[in-house]
Amino acid sequence: MKVSEIFMDTNTCVFAVTNSDNGDELEWSIEPTDFVLLPEEEDSYIVKAKQIYRDRSVDCFLAIMTPERIAETVIKLNKDGNVVAESIYEQENSVIPAVASDCFGDYTLFYPKENPQVGIDILKNGLDKAINKNVVAEDLRYILRDENRFEESIEAFKISEEAGPSSEYIYLELSRLYKRLGQTTKQLEYEQKFKEHGGIE
Repeated sequence: MKVSEIFMDTNTCVFAVTNSDNGDELEWSIEPTDFVLLPEEEDSYIVKAKQIYRDRSVDCFLAIMTPERIAETVIKLNKDGNVVAESIYEQENSVIPAVASDCFGDYTLFYPKENPQVGIDILKNGLDKAINKNVVAEDLRYILRDENRFEESIEAFKISEEAGPSSEYIYLELSRLYKRLGQTTKQLEYEQKFKEHGGIE
């Protein structure tokens, strides 16, 4: 099927791009997959997404290249109901994937400033489905940290720690969170873990 027909499929979360030779994204060929999260392997996908407003969200799609999670094109319906492809950089409101990711990347992909809770809910839902729970947990924890939800952020960091942290800096982040909560013993414990795993501030 073509990208221009994507809104006809109401069940698929992730489409694989099978031919992107055409300069018009709407003419790209895509195939439905059974992925429920953005997969880790190197490829191009179009995933269900949401354009976020303060009081609502609008369904759309986002073209993403993995494993870097590069997102540049939004597929959506315009005010006349026609399917259009637009640059993500031209959007007045955030566009985020409606599914979590099994590959690492910039957590801000899931962080809509208009309503951060939407991204948080998507990631929490994705935790149950994730193969790499540490990936989803890391996206989640940074958003919670930036939203000053420190105790929830620690819980997400702990999931990542148990599943295998991406780097020693996870321990440093945990020590800083415990410091903000005034829990000095835990702060020092994680500062030590950071150093034991090769961390240098």
